[in-house]
Amino acid sequence: MHSSEPTVVSIWDAANIFEYATARFIAIRMALEKSQVPKTLVFRRKFVQHIIWEAEKFVFLFINICATSNTSPALPEYLNDVVKMLTEWQVGLLDDKDLFHTFSTNRSDIAGNLMSRYRVVSTFAYSWWKDRFDLIPFEMPHRITLEEVQELYQAHASQMPSGYMLLPDVRRSAGMGGPDPLIVNLRGLREDLEMLGDHLQLWLSRKTDEGRVTLEAKARLEGPVDNFNDAMAVSQQLLDAGWMDEDEDYSNIILEPEG
Repeated sequence: MHSSEPTVVSIWDAANIFEYATARFIAIRMALEKSQVPKTLVFRRKFVQHIIWEAEKFVFLFINICATSNTSPALPEYLNDVVKMLTEWQVGLLDDKDLFHTFSTNRSDIAGNLMSRYRVVSTFAYSWWKDRFDLIPFEMPHRITLEEVQELYQAHASQMPSGYMLLPDVRRSAGMGGPDPLIVNLRGLREDLEMLGDHLQLWLSRKTDEGRVTLEAKARLEGPVDNFNDAMAVSQQLLDAGWMDEDEDYSNIILEPEG
């Protein structure tokens, strides 16, 4: 029997994807709070349809991939709340009306949470919540590849403050640690941390060079600045003494210090 190789998603990949999913759900919740559109039956039904799509494409799939690799993902707190309510909907504990109410009344302090505001950016792909989704057909893509999801996260992180710090080159970990997925993920995580360390060292080196150039420029200016200050002091002494004549050149006069 032919068995295909399991899809390898490193801990780094999963963490990035779950951060991206969290940002999307926070943006959806914020948009829902600001929306002035009547929450009709059609609106609620279409809304539930869309957030189920969000979960299937950006959350549940990757939880399942991690599970098949014996990796237990750590979800951000708000995403964990969303997964819990969506799971209750899947098993019939909530219907569409209950799910909409639970999602819209979740007590997570999104508006006042700094990290929540930090996660939300100006541009999201597939941002259906910005349209009148209740008036148009459901047209979200049926399939999104792992590579596209990673590209979406990278585009998202590039819009965040210092987002480049979160964007190491994406490298696949397959084959690095043998059949043990934990070893594969740990080695991938180690390489990612090493790369971040290299980026930080490069940044510090550049800042050190910039600081050295600044100090050298300051040192070169010390002589002219001192001469200028001496000239100003001489001019002030002449003014105080009433010696200056408009027709006479005092530029070469040197006064001895008092005392």
